[in-house]
Formats: sequence, C-alpha cells, structure tokens
Amino acid sequence: MVLSFGSLVLLSVGGVLALSVGANYRNTVDLLGVQSTLLVDAMEDALRAEMGGAEQAVDGVARLYSQGDFQIDGEAMAATLAGTLSASREVTALLICTPDMICRGAGRSMEEGQGPGEAIQAFPPEPEKAPQVLAALAQRQQVEGRQWGAIVTNEHGLFAHVSMPLQRDGATQAWVIAAVRLQNLSEITQQLSSRFGTHAFILDGNGSILADPRLANADAIKDGVLPLTPLATFGDPVLAAFGGRTVDTELGIGRGHNIEVAEIPIDEKDGEETYIAITRQIAGYGAEPWTLGAYFKSSQIDAEIERVMGSALLGLAAMVVAVIAAILLGKRLSRPIKAIAGQATRVADFDLDGVTPLPRSRVRELDDQAAAFNAMLIGLRAFSTYIPRSLVAKLVRTGEIGIAEPREAVLTVLFTDIAGFTTLSERMGAGAAAKLLNHHFAILCRAVDANGGTVDKFLGDGMLAFFGAPDHLKGHAAAAVRAAAAIREELENDNCQAVSEGRPALRVRIGIHTGPVIVGNIGAADRVNYTIVGDTVNVSQRLLELGKQLGSEATTSITISAETASRLDDRFETIPAGRHRLRGRGEPTEVFQVGEVDSDVHETQAASAARA
Repeated sequence: MVLSFGSLVLLSVGGVLALSVGANYRNTVDLLGVQSTLLVDAMEDALRAEMGGAEQAVDGVARLYSQGDFQIDGEAMAATLAGTLSASREVTALLICTPDMICRGAGRSMEEGQGPGEAIQAFPPEPEKAPQVLAALAQRQQVEGRQWGAIVTNEHGLFAHVSMPLQRDGATQAWVIAAVRLQNLSEITQQLSSRFGTHAFILDGNGSILADPRLANADAIKDGVLPLTPLATFGDPVLAAFGGRTVDTELGIGRGHNIEVAEIPIDEKDGEETYIAITRQIAGYGAEPWTLGAYFKSSQIDAEIERVMGSALLGLAAMVVAVIAAILLGKRLSRPIKAIAGQATRVADFDLDGVTPLPRSRVRELDDQAAAFNAMLIGLRAFSTYIPRSLVAKLVRTGEIGIAEPREAVLTVLFTDIAGFTTLSERMGAGAAAKLLNHHFAILCRAVDANGGTVDKFLGDGMLAFFGAPDHLKGHAAAAVRAAAAIREELENDNCQAVSEGRPALRVRIGIHTGPVIVGNIGAADRVNYTIVGDTVNVSQRLLELGKQLGSEATTSITISAETASRLDDRFETIPAGRHRLRGRGEPTEVFQVGEVDSDVHETQAASAARA
C-alpha cells in the first residue's frame, strides 16, 4: 500500500506538474508565436480577398453573357467590362478572348513606374502575340470551368490571371480573363511585417519569390530585386536556406491551423542564429500550391522558455517532498488496513472462529471501519450458529446467478440416526445428551464436508445431507458412500475412546439413495432454507430404517439402494441384501449393504471432492 500510495501521489502530482509545465510551455510558445500565426492568417485573408475579387468578376461576366446581356464586340460588352472593373478594385484588366486567339477588353490605365490608375481604357480586338498568353489560351481550351493560369510578367509587372468560359446554348464561344497585379501582395506583406514585427513572404509553387516586403518598393526592379527570383539568389539569407529547414515538432505555434513550424540556422557575424519559419500552403491559384510564411529569431522565445523551465524545477522539488510525505503517511495507514484485509479474508472463508476483533484507530475513518467490522463479526458469529457455514461457502464459491433458486436435479441423499438414542437419552441429563449429540454431529459434518456434501439439517439424533448441489459434483453417489465409510471409520475410533472417557458407545444407521429431488431455497419470505424435498428423501430414510434389521449388531450399518450401487465401481464392496418392500412404496426395492471401501481411493477422491 505504501508503494501504491506513493505512486499515486507521484502520478497525480507529477501528472499535474507535467501537464502544468507542458501547458505553460505550450502556452508560452503559442503566445510568442501567435502574432506570426495571425500574420499568416491575415496574409491568407488578404490574398483570398485579392484573388476572390477576380474570381467574382469573371463569374459575373460569364453569368451576364449566358443570360444574353451582351454580345462579343458589342457596345454592351464594353459597358459590362467597364462596370465590372469599377466594382472590382483588385482586378487590373478584363479580357475576352475567342478561340481564334483574338482578345479585346478593358483595363486600368498604367502610368510609367506606377500602379494601375483610376481611368479605364478599352482594348480593341487584336490577335494575341505574347507567347506566354498564347500558351495559356491554348491550354485553357482543354479545361472546363474557372481556372487560374500561370503567372505572367510584362513591362508593367507581375500578374496572375483567372479565366472563365463564356457559354451560351451549351457551347463555349469565348473566355473572359481577369488579371491581378501581384505587386499588391508584396505591399500586403510589407504592411503585415511592420505590424507584427516579423518578415512575411509568399512563394509560388516552384519555390520562387512571389511577394516580399522588398518587392513592394516601386524602385525594386530598378535595384535588381525581381519577382519570381529563386530563393538562393534573392538576397535574403534566411529564405536562401529555407529549403534546408528542419521541421520542429516540439514547438506548438499555430498547431491545428495547417501551419508548419521549422528551424533555419544561419551563420552570422556574432555566431550562429536560429530563425523560426512559420508557413502554410494554400491551393487553388495555380498548378502547385503557394506558400504563405513569416520568420523571426528564435531568441525571442528563449528567455520565456527558460522561465518556464525554472518553474518546472521548483515544481519538481515540491513533488519530491509530496511523495516523501505520502510514503510516510502510507506506512502509518497501511498497518491497520492490512489487519482489516487479513481479517476480512478469514470472514470471506467463513473462518469466523479465527477472526480477532480489530483495534481502534486515531484515524476517524479507520476507527469507524474497525467498529463496524467488530459489530459485523459479532452478528456473523451469532448468525452462523444457526446455518451451515459450508453451505454458504459453496453458494458463494459457485458465483452462479440463481444457483439457489429451486430446481429439479438428480442427487444422492444420505440419512443417519443413532440406534436406541431415545432409550439412551432417558438415562442422561439434558445437558449431557446435548453434549453427546454435538460431539456426534461434529463427526458426521466433518465426513460430509470432506467429501463435498452439503449438510441439510439435524432431525433429533439424525442428520440429512445430500451430494451434488450446490456444487456440480459428478460422482455424487460415490462421494456419499465415501462419506458414510468415513463416518463408520471415525465412529469406531471414537467409540474406543468413549469407553475410556466414560461416554456411551453409539451405533449408527445410514441410508443412501440416488434419485430426483427439488433443491433450492424453500420456505416463507422471512424464513428460507436451502434444502431438498421429494420421494428420494423418503426412500433414504426408509433404507435407514431397514438397516436396523439388516445390520442390527454392526456399529455402523450402511444401506444403499440399487440406484446408488449402480453408480459405484469395483473399488466399493457392495453386498446384496435382497429386495424389500419399503414403507410407503408399492414395488419392492433392491437393497445393498456397503462393505469395505478402498482406503487409497477414499483419501484421493475425498480430497478431489473437497476441492470441487
């Protein structure tokens, strides 16, 4: 119990400590990285808002065309495109291209070196000549529905485009294309990096720079900082080492938000510095998913983690003190609990005579338990005087539900009585007669219990016992005869001792019969006996009476029926005694007397029956 008590405290306190430290560690890391996580979320929201405006634009134009609101190259088309551009601030240009590779549309005016202006100008129909656009249009004709195409660069910058087929009467007649200027994404990364104190970036599906705070500068291209530059040549040492990052499964920043947390070691002038990169991939804007990310120095979280580790050491020391105190307390409590367990085990085995009362305790709960146990012991001892302990033990040992319910079964019944006891008792006082009977019944009960039988009741100077219930004893007939032989043997020894002690020698008659009976709890609601009833009981009693005639001079006469004898083997000596008409039965009954019983078989099988 001491080890269990100490282990319980260790597990409980240690578990709470581990959970607390773990939670504090996770919370610290999460809180330190929450700004970066929010940054990635904000980047995705801004990106989807930017690109979503283009998707809504092409969807709206396609819907209007399918409804017949405008014709290609008609005046209504120009008005439709101009109105859509005015409503979609994210879209730089809208083009409608026919299968012959001729495009027309409208776009925002571009001033040199500046972004799209407010004025909208029309693009007249003309054959497309740019190889990138021609390849995109050719590939577009092979795909149904809305689709984002490859990123295109021109003298005005970097553009993503989304297209949607224009269908009427079930046939595709052209495609509407919305272009989005991606320098807007770099401006978003610049704003968010400044706001959250980290460095934000966006990579395309091939791992090249798509958006970065440096690209938000209008003079970036003049300075040689170009979009779609591979990471190794972009000029950012952290992003250059991004491909060799190590995914960190310990840090919990952004966990559950499809965010990857990785470490990137960088050699700097003052030594090696580790950066934490937080990234998320989003699909839907090209053949490969884009990567949204941000990075910051790991030194930003080291100080907080050290503080958490210091708290963990203090908690560990407190846990050690608690475990030591629990072990000392457990030793104090274990002794009376062991005593209670030992005495309770004896009660469970119905060894009530070997149970000693429990001592009182200064612990209130243990003292109450000891008082209740002692009161229970007094009640059980008084109660057990009136019921067979062996019967109760068997009912408990079987563990079967409803085992005591009345049922019909084939059992072997053993009946005994003392020859001439009425005359004998008249010459004795009541106390002496009761003492003699108690001594005699103790001999009978030991023999029955040793062979797996159940003592039913005592009837004057006689005893009724049966074999085969509640235990499922297969050889119950043989067990009953072995019990009778044991009674005969012990009674002969006891009679020899009785002469020297001045007690009268006794002669016993035993009747045994095997047959169907009703066995189980029988009686009134407040007074029930586990007993047997049936003609088999009457037959065994009649055989006992017949034994007075067949073995009148024997110390112990054992008379059995043919039904019982047929279940015995050649290790039991059965002496035919003829056919006799028993009182209350119409047909004569074949009867046998029991002679010698193999002593080795008796001892071995009696032990087996006791274990059954």
